[in-house]
This record gives sequence, C-alpha cells and structure tokens, in this order.
Amino acid sequence: MTVVVPHRSTQAAAIAAMDQPPEKLLGAELSKIQIEDQLKSWEGPVMTFSFTGKLGYISVPFSGTIAVDDANVTLECELPPLVKNFLGEERFRAMMEENIKALLQPA
Repeated sequence: MTVVVPHRSTQAAAIAAMDQPPEKLLGAELSKIQIEDQLKSWEGPVMTFSFTGKLGYISVPFSGTIAVDDANVTLECELPPLVKNFLGEERFRAMMEENIKALLQPA
C-alpha cells in the first residue's frame, strides 16, 4: 500500500514531523492498539520502521518505510491480511493520509 501526502514544509521540517512514535501515525482511530517491539531507523530522508500491534490476544506485525522529499511524504507498507480484512485497505489508507496531514500541520 502506498500513501502519498504533499507537504508545504521544508524537507527537514517534514522529516521532524514524521519522526514520531507509531501511536501518532496510527492516530486516535486506532488508539486502543498497544505497540510493542518498535524499531525505526533513518537513512537520509527514508525511515524504515517496524512494530507489533496488539489488541487483546491478537498480535499483528507491521513494517514499512516513510520517505520524505521536497514535496511529498510517502508511506509504503504491506498491510497484514488481518488489517486488510478488518479495516479494509481503502479505509486504512484514508486514515493514514489524514494522520500524516495532521502531523505535518504546524504546531
């Protein structure tokens, strides 16, 4: 799944906005999910991330990249089947797009 969100910031400001814990990216809609085993690393303008989302007895691994250029923030990830079936790819994509936009807003 790919989500591309344009930004009007500098690349450095957009990178700082994206350098947040997964809870911020997931937003209020998925706030009941417990995040475990979080890893993230930046190589230039690309963050590689992974974590396990837990809800009750269900654990779902999630990983991907966020790339920031002069004009866009691009989230790339493969949705786990459980997320595809439960939320649907389009709904999840729309949620991520809105959450990325919110993170990019000036404080």
